[in-house]
Amino acid sequence: MKVVSKLLLLCMIPILLSSCLHNGESPQLTYDSDLKPPVEITIEEAEAMIPFDIKEPSVPFQTTEKSIRILATNDPYDAVEITYANTEQGLNLIMMITNSKVKTSPHGKKGQKLANGSQTWDQGNDHISAIYWRNEGLTYSLVAGKNNNLEPLYDYKTLIEIADTIQ
Repeated sequence: MKVVSKLLLLCMIPILLSSCLHNGESPQLTYDSDLKPPVEITIEEAEAMIPFDIKEPSVPFQTTEKSIRILATNDPYDAVEITYANTEQGLNLIMMITNSKVKTSPHGKKGQKLANGSQTWDQGNDHISAIYWRNEGLTYSLVAGKNNNLEPLYDYKTLIEIADTIQ
């Protein structure tokens, strides 16, 4: 019994110290009404909310789920994200389109041009395959992964082929 009492006392010391360090202030509560989760919408609904047409790629795997959302950007530009997933196989392809006017240099390795003449950049890493390009005032990116984005899904050449299907 004495061993159990000593063990409980040792466990209580870090809890008491932690409580004292917070100066008696309780953390600010966040209510569900304060949170704004992404709302899934249709292509038509998204296009009604943004000033450009959404052009979709041909997805090379069977899609079991698709979600579209408008991202909050504090109004300097519009951003749309479309996720195509096959949950049974753990595959996903995410396309983002923005009309940002920012002229920053793209990150990644300069790659080949698309059929429409747009320069691409390879932005893949050990966990995802990704490319980026600009065309007709819009910025596009394609990101593909498998196993919860622990592995790249496609090589750079395949992402170029998918990007060329966007019309």
